[in-house]
Amino acid sequence: MLTLEILVHNLRKTLKDNYQSVGDSMIAGGVKNYEQYKYMLGQAHAYQSMDQALTDMLNKNEKEEKEDERQNDNIVDFPGSTED
Repeated sequence: MLTLEILVHNLRKTLKDNYQSVGDSMIAGGVKNYEQYKYMLGQAHAYQSMDQALTDMLNKNEKEEKEDERQNDNIVDFPGSTED
């Protein structure tokens, strides 16, 4: 089963691989003209931007989960008390 964590991990790996591939191609002289250079630079920027957005979302989610855990740690449960 494909979980959200696996999906995000695979997506980030694909973005990083594509970013690396564009960079490798540019370094190896795979750019024929200035228009292609600008296009490839835009691709690299898009890959990096999407990866950063995913990272920010994951960090925000982790921070919220930790805050929720801290709030739950501060709850005192007295014997005999019931919460419905």
